[in-house]
Amino acid sequence: MGTRFVCARECNAHINFKKKIIGANDRSTAVTGRSLGHPVRCIKNKFTQEFAEMEDARTTPEELDKFGSGKLRAAVVDGDMEHGSVMSGQIAGLVRRIQPAKEIIEEVVNEAARLAGEIRDRFE
Repeated sequence: MGTRFVCARECNAHINFKKKIIGANDRSTAVTGRSLGHPVRCIKNKFTQEFAEMEDARTTPEELDKFGSGKLRAAVVDGDMEHGSVMSGQIAGLVRRIQPAKEIIEEVVNEAARLAGEIRDRFE
């Protein structure tokens, strides 16, 4: 749900961050940080590519931490979509617009009710 709410109008994340999520598809994300024991899913960019290369090269945890320091801020606050950590869940490929949080909640509740009704109907 975090990725969906990043694209809420009320969220103060940089517009570039929101647009990057909206432009994503089902293969746009990668996981970094596995070697540190703190995996993070992000939209693929130069940062994720370099981080993955460093992990493959068995770069020390201290160097990886230093390289990753400030990268989330670079994306969320500064709007750097190439060198920032554009954290996003796999759902990014399904998020298609910036909308008010109220609409997001209404859509989620309505879809849950619809699906619950379908399940109920199968067992009656």
